[in-house]
Amino acid sequence: MKENEKRTEILIERARVEQRVAELAVEIVEGYEGKDFVAVAVLKGAYIFMADLHRALWDAGVDCEVDFVELSSYEGGTESSKNPRITRDLDRDVAGKEVLVVEDIVDTGWSLDFLERYLIQKGVTRVKKVALLSKPSRREIEVKVDYVGFEVEGWVEGCGLDTDQKGRGNPNVVVVKVIDE
Repeated sequence: MKENEKRTEILIERARVEQRVAELAVEIVEGYEGKDFVAVAVLKGAYIFMADLHRALWDAGVDCEVDFVELSSYEGGTESSKNPRITRDLDRDVAGKEVLVVEDIVDTGWSLDFLERYLIQKGVTRVKKVALLSKPSRREIEVKVDYVGFEVEGWVEGCGLDTDQKGRGNPNVVVVKVIDE
């Protein structure tokens, strides 16, 4: 999609995103009840959310470890392949640890389900999941998301989410509309 073939409309403004991330951090701290955990962000989309959440967790009194994993399930399009694969694995051993998976958006559920099963196979004691955005109407498989920032519809960009690698840096969550010419 070329830049001139789309228009965007603000769905969630930056200030509201920042406020909700701070609220999520408090909910997460309460949910872990003082236990240590490793926050694992799913690249590339969750890197901005992870940075914001990690700072908010610090402000809420938690200094957690972080790591990153990269999955591929869209292969450059807008439809899930339903067959996610790891393209970048974790750097650390997470066996015996609690993990908080940090996702930008949960759409069909295939990637989150795959990653949870993968982490359990690696010996993680408990997996919790946080997503900045969720599209429950698009779920194809049932996945539990423990902490959700916002429920959305439509194709969205910003706060790390992209369209063909563009739009990630927008501090707002925007709905992308394709312009038919």
